[in-house]
Amino acid sequence: MKKWMSPRGFTLVELLTVIAIIALLAAMLFPVFSRARHRGYQAACLSNLKQLGGAFQSYIADTGGFIPTWCLIYNNPGSAPSNPNDPGSLTWDAVLMPYMQNSDIIKCRANPNGRSARAFAMAQYTQKRVDGVVGTGWSALRGVYQDEIPAPTRTVLLFEKGANLPTTWGDALGQNVRQSHSSSGQPGYSEAMFHFDGKNFLYLDGHAKFAPAGQYPFNYTSSRSGVKAGDVWVGARQADGGDWPNRE
Repeated sequence: MKKWMSPRGFTLVELLTVIAIIALLAAMLFPVFSRARHRGYQAACLSNLKQLGGAFQSYIADTGGFIPTWCLIYNNPGSAPSNPNDPGSLTWDAVLMPYMQNSDIIKCRANPNGRSARAFAMAQYTQKRVDGVVGTGWSALRGVYQDEIPAPTRTVLLFEKGANLPTTWGDALGQNVRQSHSSSGQPGYSEAMFHFDGKNFLYLDGHAKFAPAGQYPFNYTSSRSGVKAGDVWVGARQADGGDWPNRE
């Protein structure tokens, strides 16, 4: 009769080897999973921008071709309200709310400034000055008519930027597509990309597209003097008219 032998357990060396293999596999796979998750965020944000493009087009159709004013109450980007974080300034996203099926489309889970923040800002060159003297500083702005802009397929309407809550004044407007967060109502300034090495953009004709840093519109420089690559605001402070891309 054979004597029953209990199975031999793992030795310490074998356990450490298994743990090391698991740790190595985890180190290899976690970045892959993280990148896939963020690719999903990028796709979701792009879908949100496409829906916002539809909301803008509906608003423009209802107003005879007029692009929304970025902020109806405090429309001078150089003069912030006493609390830029308070709602009630009637920013572009507040005006478009009736045209949105879901208000969460103005947020992005990959926003480095927080998931609850409004993730998009209007490009300032979609606006015109309504007071002040050209070249002397900030002035009040209003939207323009869509037909005034010569190249709608290349004109940025919204880009990813924002650390403030929806319908608040701060970060509702943007002057350069590299901006991720300005200091209006929040400490600091950031040019962090939202999605790896790039951002999503909504253009005036309604199409949305991802662009990596270094490509258009990051490398766009207008013919006006005193502007930087990526500027989407009128040069020399408030010029009387747009600083838009040339017609294709």
